[in-house]
Amino acid sequence: MRCLMLLAAFVFPAEAHQFHYSKTEINWNTAAKTLEIIATLHADDIEAVLRKTHAQLEVDRDKQAESLVCAYVLKSFELRSVRPRCLGMKVGRDFIDVFLEARVEAPPKSLRNRILIEQIAGQRNDVELKKDGKLLGPRIQFNTSEIRKDLRW
Repeated sequence: MRCLMLLAAFVFPAEAHQFHYSKTEINWNTAAKTLEIIATLHADDIEAVLRKTHAQLEVDRDKQAESLVCAYVLKSFELRSVRPRCLGMKVGRDFIDVFLEARVEAPPKSLRNRILIEQIAGQRNDVELKKDGKLLGPRIQFNTSEIRKDLRW
C-alpha cells in the first residue's frame, strides 16, 4: 500500500503549493528620507505569471528575469505620488526578494498592492510598515476584494 501511495505522488504530483502569499516590508528611513522596500514573492508564482508572456522563462537562470520581475512589481505595487526604482532581486530556493527604493520627503498616504492578485486565485499580500527599522503595527492585508488601503505612519 505504501508503495502505491509513493507511486501516486510521482504520477499525480500535487500543486507546488496551495497557499499563495507575498509579504512586503516598507521602511521609512527618516534620516535618509527614503523608502526601503523588500517584496518577497513565491518563486513559482511569479515565474508562472511571467511565463504567460515569456514562455521559456526560468527566474533563477534567465538573464532578463530580473528586469521582468522588477517591471512587474513596480507596475503592481503603487505608492501614491512615489516612484520607486528597482535595485535588483535575490533568488532563493522558494522565494524571490525584490528590492525597491524611493527618495521621498514624507511617506506615502496610500498603497495599491495588486502583486499576483489578478493572476492567481486566493492570493494574499501582507505589508509591514516600519519607521527607522521599527515595526509600526500589525500587517496590512490585501486580497482580491481589497487592493487599496490608506497607510498610517
